[in-house]
Amino acid sequence: MLKKEFNFLEPFSTAMGSMTFNNSEPRIKCFGVDSSNNPIASKNVEVLFYNSEDDFAIKLKTKEGEEVILYKTTGENKSFEENYKEMLEKQAKYPGNRNWNKNDVLNIPFIKINDEINYDELCGRWIKGTKWYIRQAIQTVDFELNNYGGSVKSEALIEALEKVVFETGREFIYNDDFILYLKEEDKEKPYFALKVDNTDILLEEGEQY
Repeated sequence: MLKKEFNFLEPFSTAMGSMTFNNSEPRIKCFGVDSSNNPIASKNVEVLFYNSEDDFAIKLKTKEGEEVILYKTTGENKSFEENYKEMLEKQAKYPGNRNWNKNDVLNIPFIKINDEINYDELCGRWIKGTKWYIRQAIQTVDFELNNYGGSVKSEALIEALEKVVFETGREFIYNDDFILYLKEEDKEKPYFALKVDNTDILLEEGEQY
């Protein structure tokens, strides 16, 4: 069982309105910050690197010390761990400004997940070194991200049976594929990872959170 709640240092603005995600037809509800929309919320943001409008990552700070890391990448053909390592390498090599600039823009979609995952590939397999085999392996995930913060609740169950650009401003717009990581401030590795590549888990414009 994993259960976490976190709150940003300052609420982000929702005056950003909406945006498309991966050229989606419905417009997606989002939050963020720019020079005209609650710029004080920029204290939540630490720039990890910004190589282009399609290759960047930021860290969002919270009152509880949880870190919300957003890495804009398709992440194709790589595991969450491999993508995280790649992101850290880009961060280490980045020579640019890591501070939030007054002309920078950030847009993040609202996310809401309530899902059950069945790991069918594990079922029917024997647990090595035992007389037990896996009958069922499931995980429930409840995750929310909004302009105030968010929460994650994840429970896993295995049932086993025996023998049976700075001057003009950078744009941190998460409007297509990205990976979200949650990490405790004093830990090396994240405890939660989520790939966002479609609108199924995003809130449409006008939809209540």
